[in-house]
Amino acid sequence: MDRKPQIIWNPFSKGYFENPYHHLEECREKRPIHKGIHNELVFFEYKDVSKLLRSNDFVVSELSEYLKKKEPYIFKNTNTCPYLSKGTQKWTMYLNNEAHKSMRAIMGKSFKEFDLSTIIEESIIILNEKYKNQTEIDLVNYCAYFIFLVTERLFGIKDFESFQHIKKYSNMLARSQDIFVPKQIYQEINSWFLWGKNIFQDSKYKENIRFFAEQLGLQYTDEDIYSIMSISVMASFETSKDNLTMALFEIIKNKKLTDYVLNCNAKELNLLIEELFRFSSPLQYTVRVNKAPLEYNDILIPAQSKLYLCLASANRDPQAFEKPNEIIPDRNPNEHLAFGGGNHFCLGAQISRQEMRYCLKPMVTFLQKFSIKEGEQIKWAKQIFMRTAQSMPIKAD
Repeated sequence: MDRKPQIIWNPFSKGYFENPYHHLEECREKRPIHKGIHNELVFFEYKDVSKLLRSNDFVVSELSEYLKKKEPYIFKNTNTCPYLSKGTQKWTMYLNNEAHKSMRAIMGKSFKEFDLSTIIEESIIILNEKYKNQTEIDLVNYCAYFIFLVTERLFGIKDFESFQHIKKYSNMLARSQDIFVPKQIYQEINSWFLWGKNIFQDSKYKENIRFFAEQLGLQYTDEDIYSIMSISVMASFETSKDNLTMALFEIIKNKKLTDYVLNCNAKELNLLIEELFRFSSPLQYTVRVNKAPLEYNDILIPAQSKLYLCLASANRDPQAFEKPNEIIPDRNPNEHLAFGGGNHFCLGAQISRQEMRYCLKPMVTFLQKFSIKEGEQIKWAKQIFMRTAQSMPIKAD
């Protein structure tokens, strides 16, 4: 009898943060549904992840309530104001039912008040002017500065708040969603939540939030408004930065992709953009909670169990995508899950798509003289739920 231990999902396995896909492929092929190292139920196949995302039998986990329970431990014997649960209480992706529906409507209407295409086009001009004489560029900073220019105008961020501060603020807020976060990191995240309360003084977006909330008969407190502002910045900054960084990295290192971008029409560009979203999947996991006990694929799942849905694995599943580990620019159809699915389909998906449509060609045109710097390794953040590059050096040929 074969007594070899079965594969167990372990995001701390050797090399995982540099390239999680080898481990995810092994999990998907050998044990596509199983309990992880902390008894979480993890799903790896496209058919399961897609089905569970779209099912009404599940809700999202409530991050604010989770952090509220952890705060007595996190802030024991400290004088720090525990702000984690307050800061996340209106984060859209962790709301259910009417609270979620109302928040999506309010944020969606607030974004539509902006001429995003003009903001993007003007930001690209400023970006490329800043970098025009540089022979070495960190692609992460290049993309992050562009997103900073966009978010600065969208959310009315104070002029004196630097790019590096906003970049750090966004990343720390993103880390609040991760799993296995040490107490010290939670305390640092809490400090950044408190720091950010003063950066939205003259914000049209904030005024829009109040206006559309009142139209729905909702009276948001200042704490509510700040929670909405924080998630708006984090979602706009972090995922857009990661999407764009990984997309440009793949294009720069592949001459055929570079030529494709420079010569394609609008329809062909849209196909490539969707393929880049599928391939990179910066949001690697999402969580659902079953409202009632259920049996799924002969597995009995108690009520209120947390189900980890691995979007990164599903988007590389050969049962759903031919040659899943390759970028096929004209892949069509392409029913990827990079933005999730169902009622909680990513609210910022259209913004991410619009950013890519307007910025990809001018950015690739500017960066086509650059190549991946030999001998330099990409530095990846040790984050599980969101795959984030910390540094990607490129140099002019």
